[in-house]
Amino acid sequence: MHANISRRSLLQTLAITAAGLGASPARGLAAQAPPPKEGGLPSEGLLAGEPGFHPRRAAPLPYAELPGFLSSAQLTAHHAEYVKAVEALKAAEQSLAHTERDPNNASPYAALRRQQVASANDVLLHDFYFSGLAPAKVEVPPYIRRHLNEHMGSLQSWAADFTICALAARAWAALVYDPYDDRWHNVVMDSDVDGVWIGANPLVVCDLSGHAYTTDYQQRAAYVAKFLDHIDWDTVAKRYHRVDRM
Repeated sequence: MHANISRRSLLQTLAITAAGLGASPARGLAAQAPPPKEGGLPSEGLLAGEPGFHPRRAAPLPYAELPGFLSSAQLTAHHAEYVKAVEALKAAEQSLAHTERDPNNASPYAALRRQQVASANDVLLHDFYFSGLAPAKVEVPPYIRRHLNEHMGSLQSWAADFTICALAARAWAALVYDPYDDRWHNVVMDSDVDGVWIGANPLVVCDLSGHAYTTDYQQRAAYVAKFLDHIDWDTVAKRYHRVDRM
């Protein structure tokens, strides 16, 4: 008897609470809950000590020009697109901080979340792209060559496969390390959200959008060939060392 009374009292309390929140309890709870902060400590991220993604500002160009590869005009135009991506990310996050969490507002809210993901990927990929370029050819360190041989067969077989990926991709090609299967993979991305390998760490990133090369190159193949000669393999080694499961 006591259990029945308690259950009835509980149901009455819930009904009163729901009425106070409005016709939809879920809607009321969503409206009352503060938006998540989605913060963190940039000093503890994988890019700690480097400008760019975590502070939500664009990193400066490491080189004003890469002679024989990318002109100052090309790099400047490309960097401007990177800055736009940073601003788009900040705009999405600022809007999310004030957007109503309401099932009736689900579509606009979801659009902001999609913009946040696409912009965040865009910014991070540009961070990796610009910081991974070298003004001259860099020899592959033994540490990286050993892993290339293990995961990709050889430097030559990796480069051949990466080239095909870069020629086929609409937006990005990347060499990534997946800590879940402890393997390296070449990835084709047709947009900032299409082709993302969840949980993977970018090691080599090549931007295949027109704004990355069409000022200097008429053919993508020529750009990709030059890109392979301007990978900063010492930077790749540092990236992998941070995430290598050893």
